[in-house]
Amino acid sequence: MVNTYALKKTLSSLCSPYFILNGIASVLHPIVRWTPGFCEYFGSSCQLDFYECEIYFFVICVVVIKNRKSVSLESYLSTLYMFAKGASLILFYKMDIQLCLWYLLLCVVLLVAIKPPVLDESSEMKYFVDDSLPQVLRDNPEVTWIVEFYTTFSPHCNALKPVFAALSREYTHEYIKFGKCDVLKAYGVPEMYGISSSCLKTELPAIIIFENGKPAARIKQRMNGKPYVMTYENLKRDLLIQDFYGRALEKAKLKSKKKEKSTDCDSALIPLL
Repeated sequence: MVNTYALKKTLSSLCSPYFILNGIASVLHPIVRWTPGFCEYFGSSCQLDFYECEIYFFVICVVVIKNRKSVSLESYLSTLYMFAKGASLILFYKMDIQLCLWYLLLCVVLLVAIKPPVLDESSEMKYFVDDSLPQVLRDNPEVTWIVEFYTTFSPHCNALKPVFAALSREYTHEYIKFGKCDVLKAYGVPEMYGISSSCLKTELPAIIIFENGKPAARIKQRMNGKPYVMTYENLKRDLLIQDFYGRALEKAKLKSKKKEKSTDCDSALIPLL
């Protein structure tokens, strides 16, 4: 069954200035090479030569390899745009140095001024940028915490953002909370739970579910020496999120019943007073 909300969010992201303008910048070189007037101005025919075709074929191969485990269309396109703009920069340099400098300036402006669309994650998402995670777990043992350990410069962590945001949006509850722990800022915390923050290892991103303040389930970028594909359905299934959510609903029902009994007792005591 198609997730209508996820489809709408994906289409909304693709219609944002970030994807539209970067998409145009990525195909600017072929546009210039195939547009009559521009191509003759730079002293070449309006066709791609063998060297240019070779560069584009190489880019296609790299993008396919890099994106073979991509978890979202947004991350796929971001990788495609990055390599396409790099190839265009090289090919513009081959055409004209001034054109290359103008294109480089355009890429820098897009990088600085046009930001990716903001993720629609749960408003209760908590970011751990210090060593407060263990204390939060001790203070709230009745709450199940689903925490992602990440770093900002990891492409795998950036690819997981829309997936983790979707999970938080759907499953955040009074007894289920979502959090993100920056391993470079929360010094020593990842190691407490068996997560290496070393850039030499490929464990990040990692997701741990804490129940009663203790790890109850976990997923890492590499599981048993093999890369793990962190899609929405895979995480939901392998972390047993639906089971934890069911237990959270039971806790809420039990709390509601206790509150009703307390209210009934108070109501019965009022006439006696």
